[in-house]
Amino acid sequence: MLRMRFSAALIGTGLALFSLGEARAAGFGVARFAGEHGHPTTDNATATYFNPAALTLSQGNHLFVDGNFAYRRLTYDRPPHPSDAPTPADAPDANTGQAVLSNFLVGPTLAASTRLNDFAFGLIACVPFGAPVHFEQREEYADHPRLAGPVDGVQRWHSIDGVFVTGQLSAAAAYRLSKPRLSFGVSLSLMHSILRDVRARADGTNDVEQEGRSLIEASGSALAAGAGVVWEASPQALWLGASYQSRPNFAGGMKLEGSVDNLLGTHVRADVDVTYDLPDSIRLGARWRPSPDTELRLFGDYTRWSAFERQCIVNAGRDCDIAKDGSQPAGGAVLQNIQRDWHDAVEVRAGFSYFASADLEFFSGLGASSSAVPDATFEAGLPDFPGASFALGGRLRLSRAITVASSLTQLVFVPRNVEGELSDDELPTRQPDASGTYKQSASVLNLNLDWRF
Repeated sequence: MLRMRFSAALIGTGLALFSLGEARAAGFGVARFAGEHGHPTTDNATATYFNPAALTLSQGNHLFVDGNFAYRRLTYDRPPHPSDAPTPADAPDANTGQAVLSNFLVGPTLAASTRLNDFAFGLIACVPFGAPVHFEQREEYADHPRLAGPVDGVQRWHSIDGVFVTGQLSAAAAYRLSKPRLSFGVSLSLMHSILRDVRARADGTNDVEQEGRSLIEASGSALAAGAGVVWEASPQALWLGASYQSRPNFAGGMKLEGSVDNLLGTHVRADVDVTYDLPDSIRLGARWRPSPDTELRLFGDYTRWSAFERQCIVNAGRDCDIAKDGSQPAGGAVLQNIQRDWHDAVEVRAGFSYFASADLEFFSGLGASSSAVPDATFEAGLPDFPGASFALGGRLRLSRAITVASSLTQLVFVPRNVEGELSDDELPTRQPDASGTYKQSASVLNLNLDWRF
């Protein structure tokens, strides 16, 4: 068997925008720009993403530079499963034991806005979905005399190294009706997705004697739109906001174009399309200033992850024709169908600010979110957990033009004891079982600078 190492090719992609999966919303949504001040009634330039109508809440011209610096740790303990292929005597635990992911990640965001009387405009470049993945190797198998596969971990049948991210460039415009203090906004976004994934393959099983590798590289673009409304219910005291972000390509249907390299005894390369859907989102928020030195915030989102039914890898130009049992008809062109069947998810967050002076603010936040991933299709490549998060931070105005802010968010996730069903399907959908115990923790440091000019 040939020994393959695609790690350098995957991690060294040159992608400028990396972000932390599962850091804010359920699924692999990562829209954590501006920390506790990124929400549907915000008054900074990230309103272009969260609610374009809120652009009218700012004054003048602004450049907003934001960075998330995160640490994420994931462990997966896999016990034996009845569907497992027999393991050889010299590698009895090749498919059982613990997999570990331990990543430091950086996610930058750049936004700008301008207010011209009752009109406002905004731009933002960000990464709302995705994360890089890199699992640690099992050192006990590093020098195995015969088997090259088990060193990449028990999770290798679902993920070894990879990047699955969607970057977004959005432009927005908003208009404020002065008397009712009501603002409306719309946005248009170009979304670009990159998928690079390497995993172990053995024709739908976890047979280490037949184990090879599969590398997928694909990319593609889509358009999306958003709309929002903000009502200043009480002057300078109470703001209510709502927004909607469409799916990529509006009604859905993303297609990435690329190639797959399979090394299963022989090397086979093919041009492929990768088809899937990302969700649309509804956001609601309220911001209340009961006194000049305090502010309360309540906001949340409902994300329709039920759109993420599958990722289908098919010969270029062909359709993804899959039966309910996971099989395909004779002559079908599907190389692999990764069943997802995710659920809609909800996040709710509350925040508090204390203004020690006109230039200094201390703030905090508390949130909870549900999980989008069912047990049946849960696996190490795209895991998701219900959980809570806690944040503390501060914002300081250094001058009339410059304001800086920093916050630290600790995310606590409920462990998942998964009984999966990935091995129950027929080929090309069947995958090795991913049952077991998953645990995750994450910390996010947010730093941002708002320059008014």
